Amino acid sequence: MKEIRLAIKTIKTLTKDSIHYPSRLYSNILIITGRMGVLLALYWYVFKINGGVINGSTYLVVAWSIFFYFIFSNFNLRRISRLIMADVQSGNVEVFLSKPVSYLTYKIWWALGLGFYSFVFISFLGFFVLALIIGIPESMTISVFIPTLVLEFILTTILTIIIYSIVGLFAFWVEDINPIFWIVDKFVMILGGSYLPIALFPSLMYKIAIYSPFGASMFISHIVYDSWRTDWYKLMGIQVIWIIILGLVMVWLFKKAKKNVSVNGG
Repeated sequence: MKEIRLAIKTIKTLTKDSIHYPSRLYSNILIITGRMGVLLALYWYVFKINGGVINGSTYLVVAWSIFFYFIFSNFNLRRISRLIMADVQSGNVEVFLSKPVSYLTYKIWWALGLGFYSFVFISFLGFFVLALIIGIPESMTISVFIPTLVLEFILTTILTIIIYSIVGLFAFWVEDINPIFWIVDKFVMILGGSYLPIALFPSLMYKIAIYSPFGASMFISHIVYDSWRTDWYKLMGIQVIWIIILGLVMVWLFKKAKKNVSVNGG
């Protein structure tokens, strides 16, 4: 109950802050519009010169896949890695660890709150703009789309937070986790379908994207493909397995980190 109140208060406070100081929202809109606009224009031309279909996928489907990737990336949950690192480097982590609320839980809700307003606003705005410009694929009108979208968003959020929390916890030993962050982040970008949609992946790369935690953390970009209606339970099952495995790793690392602070920090 205490953690639920903390979560609501944290997200509410940070959302109010984002509304009063919208500069972060404006910058996110510009960044997403620029990056996604260039990609959509590029793939529109690529599909045009290839007869409108590549690997059995149309431009409409690929465009929405790119949209869902960038919209979720706008949530910026990966910032939790650097939030943890900043606390370790400043020494503030020792203060947080002495509080009755779990430090890791607090940081997770803080990361969610920081990106919540921008994510919701840009998601709705982007959806309507893209729907008006290029339309909606048939795969988004099937009965299971909305329920699986909600469930997939939850699983993607949990797995992303776990992966980047693990990266952040390494700061208790290596202090500067930026090299680890960059490596993990690039794997997520490549295997998640950021600049090359998963529909265009070669067979081997597609399998790696499906069965690795890095690709699994961005399965939300898969929901617009026709295969989703038959494969959604399999993909979500893979995510659940990785959530359990990496969740246990995250808890174990956090316990080790607290012991490390107790020994070295007094």
